Amino acid sequence: MRAFALKHWWKELGLVAEVYHPLESASALYRFGTELYNFIQKKAPWAHQYYFWFLEHANLHRGTKTLIGKRKFHDFLVKFKPNIIVSVHAHLNHAYLEIAQTHNPDLKFVIYCGEFADGDGFSRHWVNPKADLFTGPFGSTCSAAEKYGMPKSKIKTGGLLLRKAFYENNNFEKADELLKSMGINPSEKYILLGTGANGTNNHHLIYKGLVASPKSHGYNQVVALCGKNDSTLKQLREHEGENKIKLIALPVVNEERMAALLSKASCLVARPGAGLSAEAIAMGTPVIFNLCGGVMPQETNNLNYWILKKGNYLSIQSPQDLPLLLLEEMPSLREVLPRQPPLIEILQSLAKDD
Repeated sequence: MRAFALKHWWKELGLVAEVYHPLESASALYRFGTELYNFIQKKAPWAHQYYFWFLEHANLHRGTKTLIGKRKFHDFLVKFKPNIIVSVHAHLNHAYLEIAQTHNPDLKFVIYCGEFADGDGFSRHWVNPKADLFTGPFGSTCSAAEKYGMPKSKIKTGGLLLRKAFYENNNFEKADELLKSMGINPSEKYILLGTGANGTNNHHLIYKGLVASPKSHGYNQVVALCGKNDSTLKQLREHEGENKIKLIALPVVNEERMAALLSKASCLVARPGAGLSAEAIAMGTPVIFNLCGGVMPQETNNLNYWILKKGNYLSIQSPQDLPLLLLEEMPSLREVLPRQPPLIEILQSLAKDD
């Protein structure tokens, strides 16, 4: 998400940008690692602590000698000829940096870490003093990088890196129109069930728990985002129109609809991943974190940011927990966004230095 948002903003300036996935495109082994990550997130988030520990110590991507698929990355560099590379993944900041700067010594290598704060899941692989710059959304992200060895002179706060619609979030009349087009009544409260990029969710069980609850607490609508999870979408749509709480199940939604949904939601229920959490912060949406199945190490970083800013957060440990929490005061965070991500100006300055 962050990579494509950056591509959009860079092209808005009339400049050239490309998104490249070196891990997924490099080899079957790296693709398997990505698929294993997604499987753990869907089935047993608590087990990811073991996979995270393995990745932290295996050093699979820190040296060029053992890196798989480096020829493909080199061919990409030859074809595209970038003068700035922005890494948005923890495991792309060492061997890939070495290959890129060997190919072009004048190339600028920037690390953009999407984590919100320090925590058990802040990977040591995010930090490489050889990079030209480390940046992240908040000062707490940058403080973590300095703690783990990034020189202070190479650190700048880059702000949230989101799609353009989140920087144009004050058009509430348009938001109402968009909600109506999705079958949502904008004059009534609704709960928004969020899902990550790989479709991880507990929507069906959460909705069943709400319907079984003796009180709806004024919530007559539940909007379930299913992303690319077609099986969940089909399962939920079989229940549309049959219960006291209206269910609206949606596939992938565009950025304008996503901003509208978050701007009007009374409550977002989602895992504490960086992407959706950042969008909720941009829109000031109250959040209840879905911790069913445990917490992944990376998610602790974002939960720690909520503790840092609000002192605590609300969460469910099982799908049946939600009805009781609807009686609680739901915490929210709001980051007022500028006209564009500060990262864009930072990158422009680097480009001018060439």
